Amino acid sequence: MDSKFVDYIKGLKMSPSAFMVFLGVDIDLSNYPTLIKNLDKSIDIIINSNADPNLAPKNKSSVTIITGENYHNFPERRTKEYSQKKKEMAEMLIQKAEKVIPELSKHIIVQDAATPKTFERYTSMPEGALYSFDQSIEVKRPYFKTPIKGLYLASASTFPGGGIEAAAMSGMICANDICNWELKTP
Repeated sequence: MDSKFVDYIKGLKMSPSAFMVFLGVDIDLSNYPTLIKNLDKSIDIIINSNADPNLAPKNKSSVTIITGENYHNFPERRTKEYSQKKKEMAEMLIQKAEKVIPELSKHIIVQDAATPKTFERYTSMPEGALYSFDQSIEVKRPYFKTPIKGLYLASASTFPGGGIEAAAMSGMICANDICNWELKTP
């Protein structure tokens, strides 16, 4: 194995994680913007059903409240301390969201939350990294070709980056190279 490639992979920095609260509410929030950024400088609110009305029944809304969070700020999963911290953080974020969506807490019909440890559990990303490797300009993500003959990489961890669209593009770029497809213009 090429030692420069191994050192490069070992040197990649993971992206940050987050704490998210997911809400289903019995009020229509379509008069609000889809994205409310930088509430208290570190909290964003996404009204998912404004981006896609199919995400909530008529006159109801789907809301996500998100803030950056450190994996090490949470106790071990399945402990009383973990559950308590998760509950307290969710309540705090909902309370802060009420600065822009008054009485939001009175309209919650479904609620869930995710910590960095939740993201780690479901995505297998170390420390719950949301976008796999860091998305900064300084980080050069792995390209689909590797020094190992026949081993290709395609995912949110590779070029061009994290997120659904970028992961799909990664797969298309890789498949195009492997299959040697010709680009056809209409």
